[in-house]
Amino acid sequence: MSEYSKIIITTLAFVLFAGCRQKAEKTYRPDKTEQVQPERHGRIKLTVGQSVLWVEVVDNPRSREQGLMFRKSMPEDEGMLFIFEYPQMQSFWMKNTFLPLDIAFISDQGVIINILTMKPLDEGPRYHSLAPALYVIEANAGWFGQNGVKAGDKVIF
Repeated sequence: MSEYSKIIITTLAFVLFAGCRQKAEKTYRPDKTEQVQPERHGRIKLTVGQSVLWVEVVDNPRSREQGLMFRKSMPEDEGMLFIFEYPQMQSFWMKNTFLPLDIAFISDQGVIINILTMKPLDEGPRYHSLAPALYVIEANAGWFGQNGVKAGDKVIF
């Protein structure tokens, strides 16, 4: 087989496989006109249930992996918003995380699926979503309960 034929076959195979990629349907992603622009220390304002939470946005694999590791404190009304490429079952752990945290898993429609409390520096358990989630919010432990936020509540971006 000639070098030219190999290139053609490789290119066609790539195009074929790239075209087979599955896409999530009806995924809610706030567009730039909907998103609240950063207003406080590079954070954006979310409305969670009836409460406001300022979040740092992490939307790439490296920053999502780092998350809130090694941080010693976080203001009471701040957290972190993880954005994924498509809705999927999510799993988090607390390796190198010094802060006790609550975690909320959020659907592609912006609805809270479930909320869990995570113990600091606990590498053992994994904290899982009960359904595919596109977004995850980490906040100080107790924040969701103190603000009356529960599964089924809506997050407004």
